[in-house]
Amino acid sequence: MNHDEATSLQTLPVELLHDIQLLALSESLPFASRLLHNVYHSTSSVYRAKYIFFRLFDITSETEMYTRALRYPTCGREVFDLLRALILGRRGSQGGYGIGDRKDGKPKKRKRPGQFDIPRRLFKNLLERQTNPWTGDDQPLPFLRHIFDTFKDDETIQPDVNANNGYALTKAVHIQSIPLIQFLLENGADPEVKGSLAIMVAIRQKNLTLVKMLIERQGLAGSPAKSFGKKRKLEDRVKPDAKMLKVAVQCKAQAITEYLYQEKGVVPDMQTLQAMM
Repeated sequence: MNHDEATSLQTLPVELLHDIQLLALSESLPFASRLLHNVYHSTSSVYRAKYIFFRLFDITSETEMYTRALRYPTCGREVFDLLRALILGRRGSQGGYGIGDRKDGKPKKRKRPGQFDIPRRLFKNLLERQTNPWTGDDQPLPFLRHIFDTFKDDETIQPDVNANNGYALTKAVHIQSIPLIQFLLENGADPEVKGSLAIMVAIRQKNLTLVKMLIERQGLAGSPAKSFGKKRKLEDRVKPDAKMLKVAVQCKAQAITEYLYQEKGVVPDMQTLQAMM
């Protein structure tokens, strides 16, 4: 867009500028001038939800639509809820039958839920804290809780915390956010993704607490407290291996080395064994 075009647009009423953008769906229009940037920067959550919805309208897969939508920086909690309402509205209007039914009225065979990605943008700018510890009220945890609560009873679509090669868990370990790590693990995060990178990060930090949290499941298996039978410890999420022990030895993480070698029974390779002697 040239200068004259931007100047002529600036003379239009704000309401008309809003309508133009919903038709144009231009990524560059808000940056054509400072005035236009201010106009679109101050739009409502309803408007932003509509913009994202129309931008992604040609996508037929709902999982892909949520994946793409959550990548938009403007897609926060309120926008996400409004967008979901638009998506569900379109679902209900397509042929008058839901995702779980066929056109002939007979139920479809139940399939595994589709998954949409939890975006990298929610985690990439998080930094390790030197003073105040992380709490459950620190973003992105409240937004993540809301997303998972929204889909907890949805049998067709679920969020995927292991998207982007387990980036969310690895980043949470990197910044040592215990509440975020716990939430991700409780909702299916797999520490083994990408060669157990999250565990390797914790080992290099010499953080035995995090290493144990990632490897071991909390609690006991079996029935609740009134049972008189002996309860067994839950199976570990990850079976520690020689690579983890090797990294621990190389980092001189003595407590983690003893934990992996003595408590978990990891057998070292010859090179690691020599380094341990």
